[in-house]
Amino acid sequence: MEPTSAIFSHLRRVLQQTYFLHSMNLNELDKLVACLRPMRVFKGFEIIKQGDPGDAFYLIASGRVSVWVDKGSYRAKAAELKADDYFGEMALISNAPRNATVMAEGVTELFVLQKSDFDKILMKNPGIAEKLRKAYEQRGEATSHITEPEEP
Repeated sequence: MEPTSAIFSHLRRVLQQTYFLHSMNLNELDKLVACLRPMRVFKGFEIIKQGDPGDAFYLIASGRVSVWVDKGSYRAKAAELKADDYFGEMALISNAPRNATVMAEGVTELFVLQKSDFDKILMKNPGIAEKLRKAYEQRGEATSHITEPEEP
């Protein structure tokens, strides 16, 4: 995955369509895209692990990942994400440990934004920071309904 102008343009379009980034101007988007680093992982690789500190935000270029939440002794699949989806922002927004494990379902190409760049570019922009906080609350609500199954 080489960072060509076509990939750069695609990433800019994908990020601009992400609801909490759509208000960024092209200069801000270009700064964000310039900080993204490619990463390739293989099936079964744990990209992030529940309980770990948040250190990066991920955008899926190709492939699929599954999101798993541990609730006591029970692990539940909370979501499946595909190309142009993103994950990892919740721990960066809250500075809390990761609240889910994200695992590659096959060969997956990602673009990674480190926490320092995330903070510098996104969290310093009040409008984007507020939208990220709202997204955090919505995603938190979506995973809070997962409970351990009752014993027969």
